[in-house]
Amino acid sequence: MTDQPHRAGSWIRGVGAIAACAIAAACALKPDPFTQAEFEARAAADRTAMFADQPPLDGPLTLPEALARVLRFNLDRRARMMEEALALGQFDLDRFDLLPAVTANAGYAGRDAFNATSSKDLVTGAASDANPTYSTDRDLLTADLGLTWNILDFGVSWYTAHQNADRALIAAERRRKAVANLAQEVRYAFWRAAAAQALRDRVVAGILRAESAVADMERVERERLREPTEALRMQKTLLENIRQLETIDQQMVSAKAELAALINLPPGTGFTVAVGDPEEMRVPDVPLPIEDLELAALANNPDLREQVYLGRIAAEETRKEILRLLPGISFDFSRQYDSNSFLADNHWTQWGAKITWNLLNILSAPDRIAHTETAEQVAEARRLALRMAVLAQVHVVSHQLASARRQFDRADRLWHIETRLAETSGRRQRGGAANPVERVTLETAAIAAELRRYQTFAAAQMAYGKLMATVGVDPVPDTVAEAGLPDLAAAIRSRLDALAEGRSWTGDPPPTAAPDPETAAGPQAAGGGADTAPDAARR
Repeated sequence: MTDQPHRAGSWIRGVGAIAACAIAAACALKPDPFTQAEFEARAAADRTAMFADQPPLDGPLTLPEALARVLRFNLDRRARMMEEALALGQFDLDRFDLLPAVTANAGYAGRDAFNATSSKDLVTGAASDANPTYSTDRDLLTADLGLTWNILDFGVSWYTAHQNADRALIAAERRRKAVANLAQEVRYAFWRAAAAQALRDRVVAGILRAESAVADMERVERERLREPTEALRMQKTLLENIRQLETIDQQMVSAKAELAALINLPPGTGFTVAVGDPEEMRVPDVPLPIEDLELAALANNPDLREQVYLGRIAAEETRKEILRLLPGISFDFSRQYDSNSFLADNHWTQWGAKITWNLLNILSAPDRIAHTETAEQVAEARRLALRMAVLAQVHVVSHQLASARRQFDRADRLWHIETRLAETSGRRQRGGAANPVERVTLETAAIAAELRRYQTFAAAQMAYGKLMATVGVDPVPDTVAEAGLPDLAAAIRSRLDALAEGRSWTGDPPPTAAPDPETAAGPQAAGGGADTAPDAARR
């Protein structure tokens, strides 16, 4: 026993040395910023990853192919898919919470002296004359493998799993909505790019022609070949036309860049869009009466479907709170081991049952249940309010589509008139019967009329797509799985043709059960946001 103080002092010194090292390490901790070279390497790697595994464009870009590319490669959509996959992963993990807890433990315990004891007489308090005794080894190894199952926790986990399953379905609905918004942006950017492609060369040529005419009018003014006031008036007219053409050119500069960003093409990539014959551009009709559109929207709108799931989650939360008021009953079963040599049996099996009840829960129960019931009422009120908003949106978007169709028809007629006037002026000038100022003015008006035609057509297409998104009509068939980019584009084209012809509007929307991330560009991915290609938009 004389070496016990020495051993205790050594142990204390060892612990002190470890503590001193830990304190020194904590004090030495400093921020470790990335170097400029590391930032540049990360930027280069991210740029490569952004456009990896993406096939190049082999020809003119059609609207179905643009929609297929946004479904496959758009980075915002990829983020939505990962959020949905995360929700599904949580649902898979919740299944394990329903199982009993199986735990394995192992441990070691040591002492510098035996756990020896002596005894005293209970009545007299006199110490026993016998030497101290011990019944435990100084070094012990213990291990156990046990199973525990709490019925109350099982019930709560059951409702939690159902709630997380609904959250996974909500993630799918949100993905439908996000893709619908992306598809509308693609449609609008596509027709803006089409306008830029059709008009850019004419705008540049018109500006050069107008500048040449301005120079001629300045020479006429200097040489006094016309009345000065008339020459100045012509110059003013030409400069106003140049300003109008430059404004048009500025509007078209970013159109292709925006479309390339949406479909995830590298910046600066040159491409053309396939717009078909401009004479064949038509806004498709909606084949259903407004009453049927209302019913379809109430059943299939992604926002409304999300609110239905949220209402069910709130109801499950009320059941969970009621379940927590009950006592918890747990069952235990384990196999034990102890290396203590004084034990008659070092291995044994142990089992038992236990009931626990937090009586304070009874006091808080009325408030907790009232809170969850209020949450149910709030979810119900939100759902009803959103239903009213969706019904109003159906009517508003229907009127917007009708108005956009009328505006396109008027812009189409005006374009034909302005084009014929410009052609007539060109023929007259070539025959020497018209002045260049008139030709520049009429050509500028024709270009502006064609731009308005494309703009009103894009607005009408967006209103048509917004109506489909509100109603919950997804423009991608639900049979697209593991499809390559050409097959996906062909499926989108076929679906758009069917919608433009009035078919498939009354079908059920795609199921919102989450697909495999690699196949998510199928039915739900369209999200009701895609619309029509030029040939699919024909009557």
